[in-house]
Amino acid sequence: MTALVLALVAPLVGVRAEATDALRSPAYAAGEVCLAGGTAAQLGTLFDTEPGGVVGADYQRTTQLPNGDALWTFQDAAVRLPSGAITIVHNIGAVQTGTCFRILMSGSAAAPEPWLFAGDTTPYSHWYWPLDAAMGTDGRLHVFLAEMFERGEAYLERVEPVSTVVATIDIATWGAVSLAPAANSSADLYGWSIAADADWTYLYAQCHRQFGYDPFIGGSLGHDLSCASEVTVARVPAGELFAAPSYWTGSGWSTNSKLAATVIETINRFANPTDVTYRNHRWLAVTKVADWWGDSVLVESAPRPMGPFETIATLPAVPKCADVCNTYYASWIVGEDGPTMTIGLSNNRWDGVTTAIYRPSFLTIPTPPRQISPADRCSLGHCT
Repeated sequence: MTALVLALVAPLVGVRAEATDALRSPAYAAGEVCLAGGTAAQLGTLFDTEPGGVVGADYQRTTQLPNGDALWTFQDAAVRLPSGAITIVHNIGAVQTGTCFRILMSGSAAAPEPWLFAGDTTPYSHWYWPLDAAMGTDGRLHVFLAEMFERGEAYLERVEPVSTVVATIDIATWGAVSLAPAANSSADLYGWSIAADADWTYLYAQCHRQFGYDPFIGGSLGHDLSCASEVTVARVPAGELFAAPSYWTGSGWSTNSKLAATVIETINRFANPTDVTYRNHRWLAVTKVADWWGDSVLVESAPRPMGPFETIATLPAVPKCADVCNTYYASWIVGEDGPTMTIGLSNNRWDGVTTAIYRPSFLTIPTPPRQISPADRCSLGHCT
């Protein structure tokens, strides 16, 4: 395993404040690993050598960077301490250059802390889970995060998202330049998924209320069924990530978020943790339907960012073991244009015991062919 490189930083200054000069310095402790290649199977070995002490993590998300690198973010990384004990770090990053990855955290090997909002985090009580990220017109990377509180007596007993915040990152140093509320800072979580074309950046929302809500299998308290299936979308001018959003109402765009209409099918889907990307003039959605309990990953395509989405592929979501393992949260993994596209899938055990199972697996699909753009259709007289 590559040696752990440490960089101690001053505590973060709070969710509403601009970053101090100290925070502008590199805010990470980086372990590094280089994989044999970038196939789905090879990506699945990312945490095999525990780079940066990371045993496993979930909610894998990727963002393409201007220099060809990619940023990965993860929720709740299980990090091994020098003593051998394992602690949870609520958010980490990884910078991918080719097939090499540098792990982003803060703190030290003996006391690892989240990469972002470490100074505002009380482990297991008040923390920040990363949502999606995008480059802005300011040349900075903007990482959206959900501010979370544990309202129960034990971790992940009744978890409540309370706001949406943004960390603005200098990609030369990987330090946070500012920490601020999102333009829509509500618990609706606009920024759950982000996709863009030449004119607009689209911010998709999903409530991410998974723990301690409605009874489901075996009487356990799981997802909030009042919102878990709903995916809505807002838009801002391309790259203007702090601009006031407009929301799709089903018939047009409005500045009133209360009029937002769901854009993903909800019938027979009690949870839609959907990730959206734009490729070949298609808006492609990937969803692990029913989240923890489902057994399939749906790929859907639409001519517009607000749908209608049509299923073009159904993939089996195969757990890493029988009986005690589950799968959840599918996401698009960025990469070069090619004949296939890669999907990440989170894995865990039902009992939450940290093992090598707690690592993403990866699937591939043939890249959907180029679809005629709405503008081109209109030029041919087909504007529906």
